[in-house]
Amino acid sequence: HLFTGQGHAPAPPLAQETGAVPQGLAALDCPDWLAPALQDALGDDFAPVLTLLRQRAPVFLRVNLRRATRAEAQAALTAEGIATRPHPLADTALEVLENPRRIRDSQAFLQGLVELQDAASQALVAALPLRDGMRVLDYCAGGGGKALAMGARAGLRLDAHDADRRRMADLPARAARAGLRVRQLATADLPARGPWDLVLADAPCSGSGSWRRSPEGKWALTPARLDQLCRTQAQVLDAAARLVAPGGVLAYATCSLLQAENDDRIAAFLARSPGFAPLTRRVWTPLDGGDGFFLATLGRA
Repeated sequence: HLFTGQGHAPAPPLAQETGAVPQGLAALDCPDWLAPALQDALGDDFAPVLTLLRQRAPVFLRVNLRRATRAEAQAALTAEGIATRPHPLADTALEVLENPRRIRDSQAFLQGLVELQDAASQALVAALPLRDGMRVLDYCAGGGGKALAMGARAGLRLDAHDADRRRMADLPARAARAGLRVRQLATADLPARGPWDLVLADAPCSGSGSWRRSPEGKWALTPARLDQLCRTQAQVLDAAARLVAPGGVLAYATCSLLQAENDDRIAAFLARSPGFAPLTRRVWTPLDGGDGFFLATLGRA
């Protein structure tokens, strides 16, 4: 009886408002202007994916293969009351079933057996053509999660860079815990320190594949912001491409579901970069269990 219209109370609801169930895009919590682009990208998966993006994301751990097997890490976690199960997206992935709040204080975490990382992000790293002895640069490293995941899969000469070095502040401690050496490079140092056999450009994006982790992101995104992101992605691709050694690989990734940030960016890059050719393309959506990701690898002649 709060909606009475008396005093400071709100007006009574209209007849058509009582018991109304959201329909269409409202039920999917999808901004109207983004719906056509997402429908184009997802096809029949549009409604199922958008429905999943409204739900809480699972908590995933990445097993550090330098420290333990997946079974060993799972047993260590179980001993500390943290229940997990292997996830099929990646051979390093564990989904946390009980007591996720205990992870950061657990010995399994503190001793570097596991790191928090989305399962699809792990699958993306597993899809990269990594081999022992490669020189690898994580060009948009952020906190360094993918750099650490790469370093755990092969014996690499591993470097990390981010346009904002403050994002990498925790990387030295994380690398030490993982038993890895990751050299951090400033933008000005890159030309002299390269080239690299593989450059991963995990570009800034809309985050549309991970909206369930930051639901406000879908409403903060505007057409102008998306255009700016696409321009930034083009700049990132061009800059990263200059650092790839002849015969090397440029890997472009986003956690976006939008073609404008994914296939369109790759097509435009290849049109202006005759020295590169497409190698592989992979897409993951929340229907696979993790976040939404896009990965394209390009070979340099």
